[in-house]
Amino acid sequence: MNKVKRIIGISALAISVFVPVLAVQASGIASQDASATQVPGPAATEPPAGAPAPESPSAPAPATSELPQTTLPVEAIAAPLPPAELPAFDMAATAARFNALVGEADRLTTLRTLTPEAVQGALLSTARLSSAGISEGAASYAVLSASAHAPFASSLQTAVNLLGRDAVMDRLKTDPEAFLGLVASSQEAATIASGVMADSLVKMDKASALLGEAAYSVQKEAWAQREMDAQLVLTAHRAASTSAVELSPLGASDMRNTRAEVPLDKRFLVAAAYHVLGDDVASTKLISRTSGKMCMNRVQLNVRQCLAASRYPYEHLFCLSRHSFQESSGCVRDAIK
Repeated sequence: MNKVKRIIGISALAISVFVPVLAVQASGIASQDASATQVPGPAATEPPAGAPAPESPSAPAPATSELPQTTLPVEAIAAPLPPAELPAFDMAATAARFNALVGEADRLTTLRTLTPEAVQGALLSTARLSSAGISEGAASYAVLSASAHAPFASSLQTAVNLLGRDAVMDRLKTDPEAFLGLVASSQEAATIASGVMADSLVKMDKASALLGEAAYSVQKEAWAQREMDAQLVLTAHRAASTSAVELSPLGASDMRNTRAEVPLDKRFLVAAAYHVLGDDVASTKLISRTSGKMCMNRVQLNVRQCLAASRYPYEHLFCLSRHSFQESSGCVRDAIK
C-alpha cells in the first residue's frame, strides 16, 4: 500500500515538473515562427541624460481605415480626350501664296524693258511662290472671296440666330443646295468667287503670253544671248523653291469683288458657308484634291528640266512662260472645276 502511494506521488511530481517545461518550449517555438514572418521593430533605447522628454501627442493617431486614400478609384480617372481634327491645310496661308503668285504675274506684264536681272528675279520669285499647294491656294482664295461677301455672311448668322448652329450645320450636311438656296445673297457670293478666279487666271495667262512673245523678240539682243551656267541657275532655283515665304494674312478687305455670270461649282459656296460658321475642317475637305498637288509637282519638274536644257536668258523666258504660268494656270483651272 505504501509502495502504491509512493508511485503515485512520484508520477504527480513528474507531471508538475515536465508539463510547464513543455509549455515553455512550445511557446518558444511559436514565438520563433511568428518572428520569422514579421519585420523586427527598432529596439527601445533610453534617451541620453539631459535630453528633453518627448511631448505626448495631443490626439491619438487615426486608425488605418480613417487614413485618406492615395489613389483615385478607377471610375474617377477620366479617359483622355481624342485629338482634335485639324483642317487639311491653312486656307489663309495658301490663299495668300496664290494671291502673291498672281500679283507677280501682273507685275511682270507691266515691265517696259527686260534685263538679265529681271528675268532671273522672275525665275526666283515664281520658284518661291509656286508650290504643290498652289491649286489648293486658288480654291481657298475663291472660298475666302465668297465668305467675305458681307450680305452672305450676315444671312448665315441670322439663320444661326433663328435655328441654332447645330441645326444649320445639319442642314448644310444633309441638303446644302436647298439650304443655301434660302440664304440671301448666296448666289452673289458664288458669282464673286467665280469672278475673282477668272480675273486671276486672266493675269496668269497674260503673263504667259507676253513672256512667250518676249522669248522670241529679244533673241537678237546681246543680253539675251549671254550664256549662263545651267547648273548655277538650277541651284539658285532649288534654293528659292525651299526658302521660307513670309506673307501677310489675307483679310476681307484684300478680297477682290469681281463678279462673273457663271458661278463656281456649288462645293465652293458650301465650303464658304462652313468657313463663315468657323468649321474649316469641313471646308478644306470639300476643296482639297490630290490631283491638284500632283499637277503642280509636274509643273515644278518641267520648269527644272527646261532650265537644265537652257543656256540663254531668252530661253529662261520661255521656261517662265510655258511652265511657270501656262501650266500652273491649267492646274488652277482643274482645281476649280
